[in-house]
Amino acid sequence: MIQRISRSSYKPIYIQIFDFLREEINSGKLTPGSPISSEHQIMNQFKVSRNTAQKAIELLVHEGMVVREQGKGSFVAHPRIAWGLQHLISFSEETKKKGLTPSSRILSFSKEHPSLNVAENLMVSEDALVFKLERLRLADDYPVSYQVSCIPETLCPHLDHYDFSIQSLYEVLENRYHLVLAWQDLLIKPILASVPVAEMLRILPNTPLLFTKSVTFLEDGTPIESVDNIYLSERYEFTVHSSRIIPHIMRRELIER
Repeated sequence: MIQRISRSSYKPIYIQIFDFLREEINSGKLTPGSPISSEHQIMNQFKVSRNTAQKAIELLVHEGMVVREQGKGSFVAHPRIAWGLQHLISFSEETKKKGLTPSSRILSFSKEHPSLNVAENLMVSEDALVFKLERLRLADDYPVSYQVSCIPETLCPHLDHYDFSIQSLYEVLENRYHLVLAWQDLLIKPILASVPVAEMLRILPNTPLLFTKSVTFLEDGTPIESVDNIYLSERYEFTVHSSRIIPHIMRRELIER
């Protein structure tokens, strides 16, 4: 059956195809993780050119409704994980809050001397030892981020005795080492996926991603963790609660006006 489109409409044809596919996703006919029509199928179904089919799919990708997996095709995107930056919360906690199941794949876990940048973040010397934990983070078995955490060995001896493929790092730090995590300084910037990262996250090289660099502190101001995170931007959105603090005297003047 050929889906009807209007060639006399003010809407470009690729937008009409986009609207049709978007409705299939929003209605639940196409569920998260299911494949969408290929370019060839769209060409046959709507009797359009390859360029028109490509533009319709690219618009779905741009809107975050569809993801491309290298060598496999295009699939309906899973719901985004909204990460509230106003609260210090672990990946496991945030993912569970969204009704998804968190898991991790350990890529490496070693004890080594820190790089200059990590040493500065953790306020230790380059001769000190840190645990370096490299993980692929998954939500409902779908890769959503690549994370490298560095923790001072002096604050958490024998940290490598724990299995962080099934355990939360924050829970271990709090419950086993009795550390009180207080706040985090965070930098966010856009990057493009390198070939190794693209392979891990099952995306195409040069796909836009979100990179964060952060340092987590204990309540006494001691840095406990230096973290580099690369997030699949189609699965993540960061939210910030901002408030304007008006000095008491200014507030009184505003009320009196």
